[in-house]
Amino acid sequence: MNFNNFFTYNENKELHFSLPTKTFITIMGEGKNRLLKNLLFEKKHEYISLMFTKITAKNILNYKKNVMFILHKHLNIFIGETVNDEIAFGMESLGINRSEMKNTIENYAKSFNIIHLLNKDPNCLGTSDKAKVKLISALVCKPKVLILDEILCEIDKYEIKIVLNNLKKFVEEENIIMNFTNDVNETLYGDEILVLNDEKILISGKTLNVLNEDKIMKKLGLGLPFVIELNKYLIDYEIINKYQLDIERLVDEIWK
Repeated sequence: MNFNNFFTYNENKELHFSLPTKTFITIMGEGKNRLLKNLLFEKKHEYISLMFTKITAKNILNYKKNVMFILHKHLNIFIGETVNDEIAFGMESLGINRSEMKNTIENYAKSFNIIHLLNKDPNCLGTSDKAKVKLISALVCKPKVLILDEILCEIDKYEIKIVLNNLKKFVEEENIIMNFTNDVNETLYGDEILVLNDEKILISGKTLNVLNEDKIMKKLGLGLPFVIELNKYLIDYEIINKYQLDIERLVDEIWK
């Protein structure tokens, strides 16, 4: 299935983009905070559509069920006494039975490597584990769109692959991730990039296509991810002949 099921624009069509399912998009630039506020419905003049239906006061509950936000400013806010309780809270509100709830929580906890933390107080966790708990708490509710705001930067480097594997699995299940970030290195996590300036889209497209516009990216003050800069250097000197975005594969390619 490949159809545009999520888009945003205002009455003047100054900002207008659509996302098909199975999309992991990185959103950057000076306009990203404005867009995030619109998605949160902090601005009344914007229009948001989910699965071709304009969101109104009458169907806002359906939007909130299908679009979940994980915001950096809420990273230290928990309502459950334990990690298990915290993750279960959203599922309880959806009326999921306890047997299914228990299995789902355990499966996600194993896949995110936090099974040993389920009985811990979430307030006592490290920042990376708090971020993982927030991610699991959203994913178990099975949204169609997951919106992240400066969350992935909090994941420890040695755990980011585990997290990304889970997020990519979520995307492959006909869902969408919108990752709002200031870190250009996070563009490599997704397959699309959208760079905004207030009401204008400055540049957008497939990740490598946008990053190949290095002059534009640098002019915007965004630069390029280190591994992209390194690949460009090695290709220019004919040490490699194609991009290797995984640093381990890149090292293997150099030493062939």
